[in-house]
Amino acid sequence: MIKKLFIVFIASFFSLISFGAIAKTTVTWWGETNADRDPVFIEKLVKSFNESQDEVELVMEFKEALNDVLRTAMLSGEGPDIVETPGPSYVKEYQEAGLIASMQGYSDQYGWEDKLLPWSYQAGVFDGEFYSAPKTFESMIMLYNKTLFEENGWSVPTTLSEYENVAGKIKAAGMNVFAYGSTGWQPTHEHLVGMYLNSYAGPDNVYKALIGEKKWTDPVFVEAVELLRKHMVDDGYWSGSLENYYALGWDDFHAMFASRGAAMMTIGTWTFGTTTSSFADISDEWDWAPFPVLRDSGDASYLLALGTTMSINASSDNQDAAAKVLDFVFSNKDVVLDMAADFQFGEFVVPLYFSADDIKASVSPQVKRYLLDFADATGKGNYGYTTWTFWPADPGVHIWKDMEVVWAGDISVEDYMYDHQKLWDKARKKNQLLPVGAR
Repeated sequence: MIKKLFIVFIASFFSLISFGAIAKTTVTWWGETNADRDPVFIEKLVKSFNESQDEVELVMEFKEALNDVLRTAMLSGEGPDIVETPGPSYVKEYQEAGLIASMQGYSDQYGWEDKLLPWSYQAGVFDGEFYSAPKTFESMIMLYNKTLFEENGWSVPTTLSEYENVAGKIKAAGMNVFAYGSTGWQPTHEHLVGMYLNSYAGPDNVYKALIGEKKWTDPVFVEAVELLRKHMVDDGYWSGSLENYYALGWDDFHAMFASRGAAMMTIGTWTFGTTTSSFADISDEWDWAPFPVLRDSGDASYLLALGTTMSINASSDNQDAAAKVLDFVFSNKDVVLDMAADFQFGEFVVPLYFSADDIKASVSPQVKRYLLDFADATGKGNYGYTTWTFWPADPGVHIWKDMEVVWAGDISVEDYMYDHQKLWDKARKKNQLLPVGAR
């Protein structure tokens, strides 16, 4: 009897091995649910990874209100192996609480620092250790109707004088300068504040303020925000008036731009999909450029932003396997670009070193140029900083929420920046500042 049981056990053992039931380690990854996006992740990421090796089984689960569900699970010592967050401020919270693991050892093992664009890697370094990896990078840009500019003999502005000159011509032609609006997403204001801070004060000054070497009350920052106030309130550059800007949502200002109601649009690179769809029949009519430097000389810069980050749960029993999943992402540019193409480059644009040969011919020339130009420019240090990636939580909220108070004329720009500096002082005292890296 014992002999028979032993034979059965051995047979079962080898049967399990043959089907991979013993050898494989399951890694869970939670993402924010989206009916259109979820199948792409399953087909092109999960399936590709699982078929690439026979040691780890990746399981992706999609959650409503991911941030809330994730926080609850993490605080109870549970949650997925791979932790996905909207950006560094969330990472900081989890890192301070000891809820995510340092990935420095894995980074050294797999060479992640050499695979990722330098600024994006540094954005994941907290207290000298690598804790978060970028899943999607973004930047603020300026879209313009190329055909409209050519028909009217307008030049794409690169400096403040050129910007204000062409804005006057656009208004004289009976069109809005920029299409944009904040209905449905009030933090839209921070997009504009961030562009003006970087384009007027300059990225070097912004960097000094981020690390505490310069006060936000410095005249150069006050002047930057005052210029935005003038262009928004006095000149009506965005959608014709402040009231129109407040009244327009995503679909509205995209329609305005596509129908020539506005000659340009300020937007993040996550809009490439919508823009491509809006101009489907006239795909060569639109193009993009960096937002102009708001001086009469100098170079425009790309604003750096991380839309989503990935970390490893400190409570995970499968940290080695989770690191294998992340390394698969950073080592397979074809998978990344294939997925990004499905999302029209608004999602899963991992900041890797892309070359022209990496990008398929089916990718629009506008998007291809962005991927190559962004990597080249930022690799040379030509970049600025977005508020939602590099500002701590409280100053980050203040930068957009109280901007409405300034535009309403209820407080001065000087008082707005004074209040902003106080919040930075508190965040610095509480060790809430986010990694910036070195210029």
